[in-house]
Amino acid sequence: MNVLVVHGSMRKGNTYSLTYEIIDRLAVKSDMKITEISVSDIDLPFCTSCHFCLSKGEEYCPHDKILQNVRTALTECDGLILCGTTYIRALNASMKNFMDHFAYVFHRPSLFGKIGMVIATSAGVGEKKVAKYIKNVMGQWGINDAIIVTRNTKEERLQSVGGEPPLKVKKKYDDAADKFYNNIKSKRLASPALNNIVVHNAFRATSLSDYSESKRDTEHWSKEGFSDRAYPVKIGGLKYLIGSIMYGVIKKATDIVGKSYTKKQETQR
Repeated sequence: MNVLVVHGSMRKGNTYSLTYEIIDRLAVKSDMKITEISVSDIDLPFCTSCHFCLSKGEEYCPHDKILQNVRTALTECDGLILCGTTYIRALNASMKNFMDHFAYVFHRPSLFGKIGMVIATSAGVGEKKVAKYIKNVMGQWGINDAIIVTRNTKEERLQSVGGEPPLKVKKKYDDAADKFYNNIKSKRLASPALNNIVVHNAFRATSLSDYSESKRDTEHWSKEGFSDRAYPVKIGGLKYLIGSIMYGVIKKATDIVGKSYTKKQETQR
């Protein structure tokens, strides 16, 4: 079983320390292979919002050479752990920049079937908000209900006994690592949240419209066999119905707007 860990901080501080609380627990498993990527090591420039990944394909990103190995690791992993830290109550810039480079996966989701974990820390407040944001992004990539592990170092210090965290904190890390491992081993896939289904079908509708602005998106949805399903993995009947309705409504609206825009362009020629 392959697990990819992405360290999002530029230094080996609190988030790195918490991440290794989990890695050390996973590394003792004989069938576990762990690959680590640190944003501080790959020297990734800021995303320039050129939109090439969206309109032409991810291989046209100006930073493609840096990201090629990362894309391969994302594709080949069974489990993904994204680690972010909290700066002024929000996700730190280096991790946000890393995730920005995979904005195209919102349009062309491809990580279905993988198990996710989010690790986030703060020295005061905001770590839960940061963790929720990362989890939502992973959900749009196709990784549903990622396990969240957070640490508030200020609270933990106040609860510590003789400099050691309380037993309940250690148990939290044990339980998270065990759940992550067992989910990968059993291939247990969580049902997506309703908002993930809605956004998924919005992209499905716009990508499969005759007026789609991205040929690459259209090709992806057709090639992957996602075009005729409200969601690629098993979901409940109600969620499937809601997704199908959303797809129909947005597809119709996209076609109406597209026809109107085309007609306007023709009259101006």
